[in-house]
Amino acid sequence: MKKVEGVESVRVSLKEGLTVLELRRDNKVTLSQLRTVIKNNGFVSKEAHITARGAVTGETFEVSATGERLPFAQKPVATGDRWQFSSPLKR
Repeated sequence: MKKVEGVESVRVSLKEGLTVLELRRDNKVTLSQLRTVIKNNGFVSKEAHITARGAVTGETFEVSATGERLPFAQKPVATGDRWQFSSPLKR
């Protein structure tokens, strides 16, 4: 994951089945790209917990830097100029 442009740090817990990524402020990486990297490394991506800048647009969240539209499990909560939400794996 550290080889993905825009990733600043990675913490992985195989015991918890969890990957925590910190992305650079100016990153352009999408959740879709990260899920592909995870899959290509032999793991399964599930729900993602996200803090990002963007806007709620109907039933999705649009990430400012990339334009990627993500579904959310519960309505995102604003914290300053960032939003926090969970995005389920698209089936």
